[in-house]
Amino acid sequence: MRVLVICLLSVLSGCLAIPTSVEAKISYATTPSPWPASVTCLNKPVMDGIAKEVLNGRLRTVVIAGGDKAISDAKWETYTPSLGNQKNSDRHLLFGQSCFSRSPSRPADCTGDACREVIDMDGYTWIGLSKIDAVDCVPSASNCDGTSAKPGGLLFVVTRKCHELTFEGEVIFLSGPAGQKAVMHATADGVPTTDVVLPAGWSLTKETLGAPLVLHPFGGGDACFYNIIRDSKLQSYHQLAYASAAYP
Repeated sequence: MRVLVICLLSVLSGCLAIPTSVEAKISYATTPSPWPASVTCLNKPVMDGIAKEVLNGRLRTVVIAGGDKAISDAKWETYTPSLGNQKNSDRHLLFGQSCFSRSPSRPADCTGDACREVIDMDGYTWIGLSKIDAVDCVPSASNCDGTSAKPGGLLFVVTRKCHELTFEGEVIFLSGPAGQKAVMHATADGVPTTDVVLPAGWSLTKETLGAPLVLHPFGGGDACFYNIIRDSKLQSYHQLAYASAAYP
């Protein structure tokens, strides 16, 4: 695989070269990390509406609206990030509850406001949500283009994100040929679909959960790794089962 180049905004803003996990020497255990019995959530536990997310190119960090000067819903509709940053495609969320415990730059023993990385950008305040470490494309780099996959491909974004997610009711699972499994957590248009051209051996199924599905980060110990997968229709998934004891 080769370095995936994510172009931010226009040609004038340049491109953000993100290595593959092999090139970045990123590897983590595919066992869930312990989640604290008592944790202070830095977000609203019950999710609704659209997540306001921006990729800060310089920090290679996804930030969400928050802090003393968080952008409003009305301003978000017409907001264009400054040069070098990119507004995420609209994230219509499909999980019911979540708990964001700390920014990826903060230590596991942080408490209170020390767990938040507050970033000033474009006159607003944002909270560091996740750090992009690597990007892998399945089945090969030619099946991805920019920040999404082409039909027949899947984009795996290796992220550091200390985030608990809870799913209930009907969900869509993405399954791979070697036991991989992921659950859809967001769409760009608010209309989830299984009508997607996937790599050979991969499939999408709708299922109704008999009990809440609770996801925790992977890596063991203090690690907070997730693979965020994107398909060609900008639908996003959190991986919850892997092909081996370590990724990649």
